[in-house]
Amino acid sequence: MFMKVFIRTFPSAEECELFESILQTKWPDLLKQVPGVRFRALSNKQAPHVSIVVWEFPDENSQRLIEKMIDNNISRFAKTLAPKTMTVSGQVMMDFGDLYAGKA
Repeated sequence: MFMKVFIRTFPSAEECELFESILQTKWPDLLKQVPGVRFRALSNKQAPHVSIVVWEFPDENSQRLIEKMIDNNISRFAKTLAPKTMTVSGQVMMDFGDLYAGKA
């Protein structure tokens, strides 16, 4: 599995909310084109001006397809709002624990 994390810091919480509403509008339909990919958006009440997105990919080809979709569909909105952006990506090397252990 491959993962990529986007951390975008906006000048205001309102701009962050606007960007996240664009993601919520676009990604559900776009993801139908690339099965097996997972998108998660994290919310931090202590930093409402920060958008954190975690992507999970089954393989590198899926990651490349999504990155191309980001360039074609999302990047222009990010450039317009001009957040400070940091990304980290890589292959999952360790994965411990069972999130659903002991739950019926």
